[in-house]
Amino acid sequence: MKLSIYRRSMAALAALVMLTSCGLGTDNEPTALSVPKDVFPTDAKEKDEFDLSTNTTFHPVYFFKDDVLVEVRRRLPAPVFLDAPLTNLLSGPTESEAEAGFASAIPAGTAVVDVALSKDNTISIHLNQTFFEIEGEQRIRASAQLVFTASALISDSQGIIFFLDGEPVQLPDGEGVIEEVPEGRSPSPLTIDDYSALAETPAGS
Repeated sequence: MKLSIYRRSMAALAALVMLTSCGLGTDNEPTALSVPKDVFPTDAKEKDEFDLSTNTTFHPVYFFKDDVLVEVRRRLPAPVFLDAPLTNLLSGPTESEAEAGFASAIPAGTAVVDVALSKDNTISIHLNQTFFEIEGEQRIRASAQLVFTASALISDSQGIIFFLDGEPVQLPDGEGVIEEVPEGRSPSPLTIDDYSALAETPAGS
């Protein structure tokens, strides 16, 4: 019995020595500890602001600036699927981009219903009714934005065909010309060459 009491006493003494050696007081009140300044730097980024480059990639979308079609590179989650850049385009310029003069001719409410890639590298884009309600110069510009953005989805794109409710719809080219398609035939795919007059001139050309 005495041996047991002795062991408990020694254990309590050892615990007290450890607390003292660690620099912790025995007061009942909590003790404030100093924290080195570099543990939580004042310029630390919020969680959502960390560099996610390892899980993202850049893809061009196209807006107008000073009446010229201009490429804007957007960061998108990897891997990039066909609809991601188009949906990003439909969201329009960011606040800072709008302040810098970038604008979109695509009407608010436009949505991509489906995107498909054929064996010959032609891209089919199914849009909702909202897009087809615009006319004239706005329709030409909006079509150019979609064609340029979609053409960058894959290498060696053979053009874009647009659909509404499952039926192909021929949109105007950069000159406002709409192809006359014989009944029973599909329209020719639209390419970036059809809107080259609206795009910025590449450097060195």
